[in-house]
Amino acid sequence: MFCLKNRSVAFLLIFILLIIPSVHAFSQEIIAYFGEVGGEVTVTRNNPGATLEATLGMFLQGGDVIRTGKESYASIIFQDDGSRVKLGDKSQLTLNATRRKDKLDKKTFLETGKLWAKITKRRGTSFEVKTPTSVASVKGTKFILEEKEWGETWLWVLEDFVLLSNDYTEQTINEGQKGKATKDKIEVEEIQKEDIPLEPGLHEMIFYLRKSDGSSLQKELHIELERK
Repeated sequence: MFCLKNRSVAFLLIFILLIIPSVHAFSQEIIAYFGEVGGEVTVTRNNPGATLEATLGMFLQGGDVIRTGKESYASIIFQDDGSRVKLGDKSQLTLNATRRKDKLDKKTFLETGKLWAKITKRRGTSFEVKTPTSVASVKGTKFILEEKEWGETWLWVLEDFVLLSNDYTEQTINEGQKGKATKDKIEVEEIQKEDIPLEPGLHEMIFYLRKSDGSSLQKELHIELERK
């Protein structure tokens, strides 16, 4: 009887040792998920540090690092308000967020590459993208951010405005403007339409075909193109 009891205790201890890491990993707060994944995309978990292949719908936690390969992209949707960022190819983004009740103050770090953002305007929340060169802070807007290999941040503001700052100055970049930031200065210019980077992923083109006499609509043709 004594021997059986010791075996039971031993099995219980083994079970506890196996289950604790899983419980700890599960307890990490989910802040976002993948809405689109194309090509080679990986996630390196903050805890326990494993690198996984990204999949559609995969949950993301604070501290996760997302990397996209050549001709690859990934769309990340935040769970509190549906704000979305999309990474272009050869990009690296670290996710972080601080929760206040049902809201997330989102702080991300774009190490390199390009990011398209559509941020929901919600009272009491903030969104920030930091790069090795500068910081872009918004309350709700659409913009594109790129960190160049030579240490320069390019920002295209498509709606509203974005506050762009570095160690020495800050500048409001308004809708229709482009900001270029280095570690010691920020330049602002007007956006040229041909200069706006095209977002990767599926794009639908619609063609309206009419009869030869031009009288009435005959067909509507939908074509989906994937931009990488």
